[in-house]
Amino acid sequence: MSSITLSVMGTVDRTELRERTRKVVREEIAEAAFALFVRQGFEQTTVEEIAEAVGMSRRSFFRYFPTKEDTVFGYLYDMGQQLADMVSARPTGEPPWTALRKSFAVLCKGFEMRSETATELLNLIFSTPTLRARHQDKQDHWRKLLTEALRTRTSTPLEADVLVSSALAVFDVACRQWLEQGAKEKPQVLLERAFAVLAPR
Repeated sequence: MSSITLSVMGTVDRTELRERTRKVVREEIAEAAFALFVRQGFEQTTVEEIAEAVGMSRRSFFRYFPTKEDTVFGYLYDMGQQLADMVSARPTGEPPWTALRKSFAVLCKGFEMRSETATELLNLIFSTPTLRARHQDKQDHWRKLLTEALRTRTSTPLEADVLVSSALAVFDVACRQWLEQGAKEKPQVLLERAFAVLAPR
């Protein structure tokens, strides 16, 4: 193996290591921020407090997150791509509404597995005006990804957009219902009932 190849491999390895390290630090910051938000409220928590909780400066915090809101929504934006990938991976020929329902059900299964954290997150988002506004931006991001993923299953871009926008609204309703009833019922069950309301007859 040539020295040039070894040099390139070394550069790639160092780049991957930096990215992995950055991801770990981001997760640590997000977890610390979330704990503070739950304990004392989003608006009442400062960037300085979050930075102090993980042993870094305020300036260092902004190297990982551009805003305080991003500590809540960073991974939720990433989840949109995961959801789109699930839709794309559904069986060929499966109706688009079914593909969306089955994919969103996977997210609900994750909520059930981490019920306490999920309810705290939803309550934080729905009860904080700043986060509700950011939630709409996240929904639009998901809508674009899902609409593209659904295009091969629909006859027109309009149909894909309408179905995805409806599915996102249904998912929101199921999440709110689950939160309002104190997470007593499985989120997948609520999701199935909510999707059934708009299912093609």
